[in-house]
Amino acid sequence: MKAQNQVIAFPNSNNTQFDNSRQRNMLTFTEAWDHVFERAISKDKLYAECRAGRVPHVRIGTKLVFRRDSLEAWFRNQEALNFKG
Repeated sequence: MKAQNQVIAFPNSNNTQFDNSRQRNMLTFTEAWDHVFERAISKDKLYAECRAGRVPHVRIGTKLVFRRDSLEAWFRNQEALNFKG
């Protein structure tokens, strides 16, 4: 039997094929915009919603950081509020 080449990715490795942001709970602004909001809104709109206090986040100095589980819970809550069924 011939062995096949396999790529094994480990967290914190420099392997570019491994998307470490999908494994972490703490996300940067760009990671949240890209992976959770899936670029469905503009970055400017996300900044505005954060400034208005409508999206859960933490400001550390000049940086905005997000918890993936908080954003997902917030999305579920928003869906429930907007559902008229």
